[in-house]
Amino acid sequence: MTAALSSVVAAVFLTAFKLIVGISTGSLGILSEAAHSGLDLLAAGMTFFAVRAADKPADSEHHYGHGKFENISALFETLLLLLTCFLIAREAIERIFVRQVPIDVTAWSFIVMGASIAIDFTRSRILLRAAKKHHSQALEADALHFSTDILSSSVVIFGLVGARLGFEFADPIAALGVSAIVVVISLRLGKRSIDVLVDRSPDTSFVDSIRAAALESSDIRELKKLRVRDSGGRIFVDMVVELPRLLPFGQAHKLMDDIEQRVRKVREGIDVVVHAEPVETGEETILDKVRFAAENTNNKIHKVEVFTTDSGIVIDLHLEVEDANTIEEAHIKADELENAIRHQIEKVDQIFIHIDKSPASLIRAKSLNLRSTDLPRKLIEYIKSKREVVSCGNLNFTESASGLRVGLTCQIKDVFSLEETVRIVNELEEDIVREFPEISKAVIHQEPVVGRIS
Repeated sequence: MTAALSSVVAAVFLTAFKLIVGISTGSLGILSEAAHSGLDLLAAGMTFFAVRAADKPADSEHHYGHGKFENISALFETLLLLLTCFLIAREAIERIFVRQVPIDVTAWSFIVMGASIAIDFTRSRILLRAAKKHHSQALEADALHFSTDILSSSVVIFGLVGARLGFEFADPIAALGVSAIVVVISLRLGKRSIDVLVDRSPDTSFVDSIRAAALESSDIRELKKLRVRDSGGRIFVDMVVELPRLLPFGQAHKLMDDIEQRVRKVREGIDVVVHAEPVETGEETILDKVRFAAENTNNKIHKVEVFTTDSGIVIDLHLEVEDANTIEEAHIKADELENAIRHQIEKVDQIFIHIDKSPASLIRAKSLNLRSTDLPRKLIEYIKSKREVVSCGNLNFTESASGLRVGLTCQIKDVFSLEETVRIVNELEEDIVREFPEISKAVIHQEPVVGRIS
């Protein structure tokens, strides 16, 4: 904001100084520079107000902020410059071919152009630093504009020297040179402004750096879509990434946050939105696909077993049904799950789905203290009689509508694999229910052999 305001003050001084000297000497070159500086004043004023407007945050009517006010300002500045060039060029051609205007070249002619070069050099440097710091196209346009003013002022000095030596055509020719320079710069600025206003993508290297930052994560299977646009110095990035469909939601969300942080480090002022799409990967097992089919149909399953046979794959599983009251309703859900599994897995021969009725709410149970009875002692003695068991304890008895339940902790010998340990514990739970009829359910928590369980 300060840089834009200082540019306005400098433009006021240069316009007035050049206009006075140009009128007093009759130099078209200096008058063209006065008109040029007058437009600089208008452009600097527009830039000042455009930067203020663009600095406003996004609101309910401008979801992407107000940054394009800068680009509109730069485009309007281009049109003014082109109009001025046309008027100057027309006057210069008339002075060359139609009428001659005497020029009184004085010391003030060179002083004003020398001062113009010094001021333009200083403010172009200030504006360029501010433009790089704030990524402002309007400030950058002004900086580029004023740096070319140095060249056009040098051309005018050349014309003044020629007129002083008696070459009257040197001054209008210098004015034509100024016009040509300003046209080239104006067209360049105009193209850049239009590119931003029509949402043209930034240069390829910048987009590639954003793509590379997003693809640093090995979990991303593909960057499916990437859209980048500029708006008043801010960069808006939208991308769609493909992630493994079995990735947990929390982990997927963290991964997208990491992508956004890496992209923001590419350059200051980046606003990025990442959308994830789930895709199948080659690392998925058959069990993974069964669970995915259950999740995709909003079903809960457990005790899943997969068998490979000569006739194909056989799958056994338990389906937890919560919102079904009749066997017909539950069977519809089972059919939906079976169809989803067959869609995910090829060469499935048979699918056997055991339907369980899940409790709609928490089960109310009463804690029991059975230490005064023989049941805890007999139960521990029975379990310890199993050769696979190292120790057991931490018994917990509860009673509910479904009967007497016991929970306990056991240590199984560490010579067994995890698969063998699970099989031993499952068989032991069944043996407990069979040997103790008063117990309707046994749940064993297995722990590694570290010390003894009391």
